[in-house]
Amino acid sequence: MADEQNKNPGSFDQDSVMIYIDPKVMSSLTDMAERKQEDLQALISAAEDGDLDAQYRLGRNYYYGDDGAPKDEEKAFYWFTKSAEGGYIAAQYYLGVCFVRGIGTEKDMVRGAELLTGAAEEGYPPALTELGLCYELGHGVEMDKGRAAELYQEAADQDYAPAQCNLGYFYYQGIWFEEDNDAAAELFAKAAQQGYPRAQVLMGECFENGYGVEKDMEKALELYRAAYDQHYPDGACSLGLCYESGTGVEEDKARAVELYREAAEQGFPPAQCNLGFCYYIGIGVEEDPEQAVEWFTKAAEREYPRALLLLGECYDRGWGVEQDYDRAVKLYQRAVEKDYTSAFCSLGLCYEMGQGVEKDLAKAVELYRKAAERGMPRAQCNLGFCYYIGIGVEEDNVQAAEWFAKAAEQDHPRAMQLLAECYENGYGVQEDIHKAVELYAKAHEVGYPPATCALGLCYELGTGVEEDKAKAVELYRQAAERGDARAQCNLGYCYYTGIGVEEDDSEAFQWFSKAAEEGQARALMLLGECYDRGYGVEEDVERAFQLYQQSSDRGHVPAMCSLGLCYELGRGVAEDKEKAAQLYRQAAERGYPRAQCNLGFFYYQGIGVEEDDTEAAKWFAKAAEQEHPRAMQLLGECYENGYGVEKDMERAIALYQRAHQAGYVPATCSLGVCYEFGDGVERDLSKAVELYRQAAEQGMVRAQCNLGYCYYRGIGVEEDNDEAVKWFSAAAQRDYPRAICLLAECYENGYGVERDLVKAAQLYQKAHELDYPPATCSLGLCYEMGDGVPKDKAKAVELYRQAAMRGHARSQCNLGFCYYQGIGVEEDDELAFQWFTKAAEQDHPRAIHLLGECYENGYGVQEDIHRAVELYQRAHKMGNASATCALGLCYELGQGVPEDKAKAVELYRQAAERGHARSQCNLGYCYYEGIGVERDDVQAAHWFQRAAEDGNSRAQCLLGLCYELGRGVAEDKAKAVELYRRSADNGNVTAMCNLGYCYYAGIGTAEDDIKAVEWFQKAAGHGQPRALFLLAECYEEGHGVAADLAKARELYQKAAGKGYQSAKEALQRLDGSGSGPYTYIPPKTGEPKAPPQPPKAKVSEKKKKGGLFGLFKK
Repeated sequence: MADEQNKNPGSFDQDSVMIYIDPKVMSSLTDMAERKQEDLQALISAAEDGDLDAQYRLGRNYYYGDDGAPKDEEKAFYWFTKSAEGGYIAAQYYLGVCFVRGIGTEKDMVRGAELLTGAAEEGYPPALTELGLCYELGHGVEMDKGRAAELYQEAADQDYAPAQCNLGYFYYQGIWFEEDNDAAAELFAKAAQQGYPRAQVLMGECFENGYGVEKDMEKALELYRAAYDQHYPDGACSLGLCYESGTGVEEDKARAVELYREAAEQGFPPAQCNLGFCYYIGIGVEEDPEQAVEWFTKAAEREYPRALLLLGECYDRGWGVEQDYDRAVKLYQRAVEKDYTSAFCSLGLCYEMGQGVEKDLAKAVELYRKAAERGMPRAQCNLGFCYYIGIGVEEDNVQAAEWFAKAAEQDHPRAMQLLAECYENGYGVQEDIHKAVELYAKAHEVGYPPATCALGLCYELGTGVEEDKAKAVELYRQAAERGDARAQCNLGYCYYTGIGVEEDDSEAFQWFSKAAEEGQARALMLLGECYDRGYGVEEDVERAFQLYQQSSDRGHVPAMCSLGLCYELGRGVAEDKEKAAQLYRQAAERGYPRAQCNLGFFYYQGIGVEEDDTEAAKWFAKAAEQEHPRAMQLLGECYENGYGVEKDMERAIALYQRAHQAGYVPATCSLGVCYEFGDGVERDLSKAVELYRQAAEQGMVRAQCNLGYCYYRGIGVEEDNDEAVKWFSAAAQRDYPRAICLLAECYENGYGVERDLVKAAQLYQKAHELDYPPATCSLGLCYEMGDGVPKDKAKAVELYRQAAMRGHARSQCNLGFCYYQGIGVEEDDELAFQWFTKAAEQDHPRAIHLLGECYENGYGVQEDIHRAVELYQRAHKMGNASATCALGLCYELGQGVPEDKAKAVELYRQAAERGHARSQCNLGYCYYEGIGVERDDVQAAHWFQRAAEDGNSRAQCLLGLCYELGRGVAEDKAKAVELYRRSADNGNVTAMCNLGYCYYAGIGTAEDDIKAVEWFQKAAGHGQPRALFLLAECYEEGHGVAADLAKARELYQKAAGKGYQSAKEALQRLDGSGSGPYTYIPPKTGEPKAPPQPPKAKVSEKKKKGGLFGLFKK
C-alpha cells in the first residue's frame, strides 16, 4: 500500500506470534504419538489419571483444535493448569500465555509473567521468548527493553527461531541496540532457515529493500511465498503488497485483494487494514466506503495504528459512516498514542481547523513538527505551509521553503507545488521561474492536479515557458477532469473569455458550476457573474447575489467588490449605498484595485459617504498604482480639475495616456477631449477625432456622441450631419442622454434627417427622463414654442426650473427670461435678475448679455450703464452676437462709453457677419443714414434683406421702405406693401402704420380707408405717434370711420404728447391759431417712416439651439 511499509516501528506482529515449539521436541512428540497410537479418548483417560504429559498434550490439542479435539480455550486452560501444577515446564509456559492473553480465563498479565518467569528460569526457550515480549511491551512487568533483549538473546542462543526473529527485530528497528540491518538479517536468516514464517517475511523484506543483504526481489518473493504456504497471514499480506504494486511480479490488484482477504479473514490487522484501503480507494475492487469502514474497524479493534488513522479519516470526511469529527479525533489520538507518525499530522490538521477539538494553531504546529522531524512528507509540507501563511507561528518564508524542500525531496506532490510557488515569487528562496516550472512539471507528472493547474497558468501567461494558451487549456482540462476546483475555474475562465479556445459561455458556466460545488471562491464569483449577465444561463440577479455572497463569505476579495456593486445598484438585493461602501472598503483595504476605484468613486460623487475629493483621489491613486485603468482615468480627471489634488494637466495627460494604452476606452475619449481643447497637449482636432473614433468603434457611448458632435460642428473633420446622426443614434440606442438630446436637435432642425418636431420632442422627453438637464431645458423650449408638443408656457417654466435648480446655466437663463418677459409666469424683474446672475456666474454668454440689459435699463437692479457695458463686453468676448450688437449700440449712442459710431459699425458688422439679424438691421440702418460710414443705400438694402430673411420685423419694415422709395433697390411699391405686411404680422408697429398709410394713400395697393384705419388703430394701440396722428386725421375727416372731432382732438393730443410735430400743428389749426387753412402735407420725399432705433423694450431673443455650453467637455 502507498502509505504502508512492513518495516514499521514497534513489534505489533509479535502480539499475535504463533506459539512455537522446538522442531526436535515436536518430532519427538510425534514419534511418541505414532508409537503409542493414542486416540483422543486414551489421551483424556491418561490426563484424568494424572499423566502430566497427557494433560499438557490434551491442553495443547484443545488450545489449537488439533488431533480430533475441538478448539476449547477453557478446557485448554484447565489441562494446562493441571499439568503446570505438576511442574511440567511446557504446560507452565502455555498457562502463562493464557493468563497474559486472557485465553480460557480472565486476563492476568502479572500472573502470566510470573508463570513465564518460572519456566524461563528453567531455560525453556519459548518461555524466555514470551517473557521477553512481556518486558518489551510492559505486560505484567515494568517495560524494560534491555531485559527483553537479554531474554531474546538467551533463547536465541539455543537456536530458538522466534527468539532469533525477535532479537533480529530489535536490531532491525534500533530497539535497545543501535539499528543494525546486518545483525538483523543474520538473525532473520537463522530463524527463516528453520521455517519460522515471521522471520521469512522479515527476511523477505530485507531482500526486497536491500537491508543488511544485497537487494534481491526474487528471494524476497520466495520467502513471502514460503510464509504464505504455511498460512502465515503476514506472508499473504506481504505477497499481496507485491501484487498490488507490481514489485517483482506482474501487477495484479485483484490478486492482491484476494491475498489481503485471506490474511484478513485470519484476523491479521495489517491485512484487514490493507483490504479496507482497497475498498476505500477502489484498488482491485469497486470502491465501497462501507466495506472499507468495516475492515478498518476490525483492524482498529486490535489497535492497529494505520487502521485507527484511516478509520479516523472516514469519520472525518463522512466516508462510509456519518461524519463525526469527535469520533475522528479520538481515533487519531489513539493512533498518536501508538506513535503512528501519520496520525500526528492528521490530528494536527484537526487542531488547525478546529474540527472535533477546540482550534489550537500552536498545537497543530507542534503535532506537524513531531511528524515532520520523523521525515513524514505530508507533515513537513503542512509545517512548511504554517510558516508560509503564518498559521500558529510567525510567517517565515525561509522556514517554509526549507520544509517544502524536505517534503519535495520525498516527491511529495503538494510540497513540490508549494516549493515551486516559492521559486516563482522569491518567497524564502532566490526567485527562479525556471526552477518553479520544473517543480510544477514534476508534481504534474506524479499526478498532482493543483500543480497541473499551476503549470497551465505558466503556459497561459508565458511564465518560465513559451506562452501557449492552447497548452494551458489542455493542462487545465486534465486537472479539471480530475476534480481540481481551481483548474475547473480556470478552464471555465478560458471559455468565458476565449483564452486558448473559442469563447463559449455555456461551457464556462458548466465548469464554473463544477468548481463552485467544491466551494471554490473565485468560481462562485464568476458563476455569479454568469447569472448576473445571463452568460450561458438565464439571467437571475437574485442567484447572482447569493453566489457573490457565498464567495465573499469565503474571503474572496473580488466577490466583496461585486457584492458591493449589487448593493450599490440594487441588483438582486435592496439598494443600500452605505452597505456597498462598506463592502468596497473591505476589499479596498485588502488591496483590490477595482474596489479601491469604486470606493474612490463613492467619495468622488458622495455616494453612501460624504463627498470627499481628497479621499477619492487617495483611493484612485492606490488603484492606479496597480495599473487599474478606470482608476488611472479618474485620477487623471482629478488632476485635470484639481479635485482632491493640486491641478496638474501634465499629470492628467500622463494618466489618461497610461489608461488609454491599457485599452481603457473612456480614457481614450478623455484624451481625445484634451486634444480637442488643447488642455495639457498641443491642440490637435484631427487627433481628437482619431481618439474619439477608436473609442466609438469599441462601443463607448460618450465617444460615439463626441465623434458625432465633431461631425455636427465640423471639428477636426468636415461637417457632415449624416455622420453626426449616425453616431448620435448609436449612442442614443444605449440611452446616452446627451446623444439623445443632440439627436433630438437634429430632428428639430432637420440636420441629417428629415425635420420632425414631434420626434424631436419625444427624444428630448426621453433624455429628460434620464435626468439630463440640457434635454429638460430643450423640452421646456418645445413647450414654450409649441414645437412638437402643444404650447404650454407654464409647463415650459416648470421644466426650465427643474434644470435650473440642478445648476444648468442655459435653463437658468431661460427661466430668468420667462420672468423677464412674463412668459408662463408673472413678469418679475428681480427674479429674472437673480436667475440671469446664476447663469452668468457660470459664464453663460446670453445670460451675461441679458444681465447687462438689466443693468442698462434698471430691470430688477439699480440702473448702472457702466456695469451693463462691462457685461456686454464680457459676453461679446465670449462670442455672443446679441451682446456684440448691444455693445455696438452703446458706442453708437455714447451710453457708458464715449460715442464712437465707427466702432459701433465695426461691432454691428462682426455680429452681422455671424448671422445676427438685429445687428444686420442696425448695420443696414447705419448705411441707410450714413452713421459711422458713408451713406450707401445698396449696402443698406443688402443688410436689411439678410435680416428680413431671418424674420427681423424692423428690417422687413426698413426693406419695405427701400422698395417704396427705391433706395438701394428698384422702386416696387407692391413689394413694399408685402414687406410691411410681413413686418406688421410680426408685430412691428411702424410697419403697421406704414401698411395703413399704403391703404390710406393707395400706395402699391388699392386705396382702402377701412383697412387703413384698422392698421392705424393697431399701431396707435402701441402708442406709435405717426399712427395716432393719421388715425386722428381719419376721425377728423371721416375716412374709414364716422367723423368724430373730439376723438380726433384726443388722438392729436396723444401724438403731440409724444413729440409728433404735425400733431401739434393740427391742434393749433383746430384751435384757430394755425398758419392757414388745413392742408395735409405729406412727408418729404425719402423721409424715413421708421424711427432710427426701436424703442427701448424687452425684446424676446430667439434661443440658439444646440448651444450646449460646458456640456461637451465632461
